[in-house]
Formats: sequence, structure tokens, C-alpha cells
Amino acid sequence: MQQPHIKVQQVDTYCLVAGNPDRVPIIASYLENSQKIAEHRGLVAYRGVTPGTKTPVTVLTTGMGGPTTAIVIEEAYRAGARKVIRIGSCGSLVAGESYGIGSIYIPQGAVRAEGTSGQLVPMEVPAIATPALQQALLHSAKQMSIPCNEGLVVTSDIYYSPSGSKFEEYTPYGALCVEMESSVLFSFARFKDGMEAATILTSDGNLQEEQNIYDPNAPSHEETFNRAVEHTVKIVIATIDSLESH
Repeated sequence: MQQPHIKVQQVDTYCLVAGNPDRVPIIASYLENSQKIAEHRGLVAYRGVTPGTKTPVTVLTTGMGGPTTAIVIEEAYRAGARKVIRIGSCGSLVAGESYGIGSIYIPQGAVRAEGTSGQLVPMEVPAIATPALQQALLHSAKQMSIPCNEGLVVTSDIYYSPSGSKFEEYTPYGALCVEMESSVLFSFARFKDGMEAATILTSDGNLQEEQNIYDPNAPSHEETFNRAVEHTVKIVIATIDSLESH
């Protein structure tokens, strides 16, 4: 059955998701025999196979924020997705060289500072990445000598906050970055039978240091970010091939 929003009948067991539709063909370009299979209401879908084990992979857009992410993940699961990895961007909440633009995060879990996941599971239930999948991503990064941070990601409903950033209040508890989708993805994996979920994120700015890739006076920031995004895609594909080779 074709899903009403992603317009795909079948999604592969391994499903990669990105908020930015422009990132989907970039991710797919690292797969072999990749091709666009759907595009509807800004939701783009590609399919290809990994270079090593030739494992089929579907790449989908979620759009920005929890509500559209919930729609896409639900339809992807109904169509066959079971191991879902978000490849996204985030803002760093901690100052320092390890948390600058282009730093990479593979969080253990998410702070549920959003409203969507509460419609899926009680707010008392933590939003945790599937440990085996999260650790597999970390292992691949280590094998490739790409430094990554763990910790927690804050998932928020709002990008432009009228009261300024309050996300730093979570840093004493292990939060290192903020974005808008991961806690919804992790919450799905808590109640969907057989589903696993993890996230790998690239920092596009540091809230403490007031730096971001949108600064017209610092074009190198965007270059640094784009290189790091490429690293995250390579980590994910290497992880899939590693998991499927055992």
C-alpha cells in the first residue's frame, strides 16, 4: 500500500532520514544505484544499496520539527523501516573546540522539550537511542578516526525563541546540543515492535560562542560544516555494512 504522505509503498529495513530535503540526494549519492523514488509535499525519497554488502537503504525527508517527523516515521515503519537513523544538524550548547561548527554528535538520548512525543508515549518515559545502534555508529566513527560526542540532545519545538535560549539549562544534566526531531524518533522506537533508532548530528553553530554557518563574513564555517556532514554519511554507511557483514 502506498503511504499517503511519503508516497512510497515499500521502505527498506534500513531507513535514513534527514530534516532538510536538500540533504537527501547528498546522502543517496554515497549509495550505489541510487535513484529518486518519490517526491510529494516537499518530502523526497531515494533508494540505493551500500557499497560493501549491497544492503538496500531508503533515504527520506522528515521536514523540520516533531509533527512532520512523526508522520514520516509512522509511514516509514508501516512500509517496512525497522532501523532508522537520523542524519541531521544541531546547535552546540557547550563552548570549546570539541563543540564548534562541524563537531559531530551521536547522542545516547534526547531531552523531550517538545510536544509531539507526548502524544506517543507518556512524558515520564525517556527518549533513548537504541543502544546497540548508537554504539555501532560510535564504533564506526572510532574506526574511521572521526571524533564524536555522545551525551544528550535537546529536542525543541521552537527555533527562534522570543525569550532567548533556555536550552543551556539542560547542560548540567549532559545535554550538549539542540535540534528539533530526535526525541520523536527515539520515542517511536520505544513502542514500535522491532524498531531501532539512532541519530548522528553535525553542529551548524555554537550558541555559547555565537557562531554559525549563516555568517556571511565567515564562509569557512559552511565549508567546515559540509565536510563534517559528509563524514556523518560515511559513518552511517560504514555502520550498515558492518552490521550486515556479521
